[in-house]
Parts: sequence; structure tokens; C-alpha cells
Amino acid sequence: MIGWILAISCIFGTILNCKKIKWCFLIWFICNIAWFILDFSTQQYGRCVLDTVQTITAIWGFIEWSKNEN
Repeated sequence: MIGWILAISCIFGTILNCKKIKWCFLIWFICNIAWFILDFSTQQYGRCVLDTVQTITAIWGFIEWSKNEN
């Protein structure tokens, strides 16, 4: 069930991104941390690497989009 909630949340983040709403990165950040915990608990370490990279890019995206507002 948690996987479905995370998947739907990530889709919502993607929709916000399409609408150019920078808070999509916050949603992705939270979802990626949750995915990391879930993947780590099921020993899917390759996915953990992907989750880590996506978390970093969510932070980076939020910072970059914030710069453009000033």
C-alpha cells in the first residue's frame, strides 16, 4: 500500500512540475526519502542509489528554480 501512495504522490509532483510550481521538488524530496527507506528495507540497493540521486536532483532543482524568482 505504501508503494501506491508514494507512486501517486510522485505523479502529483510531476503534475506540479508541468504546471511550473516549484513545490514539486519538495514532494519529490519527501517521496524519494520514503522510497529510499522502503528500497533499503527490501535490500534493493540499486534502487537506493537511484533514490539518492533523485533526492539530490530534487534539492538542486528547488535551488535553481528559487534563483529564477529573484
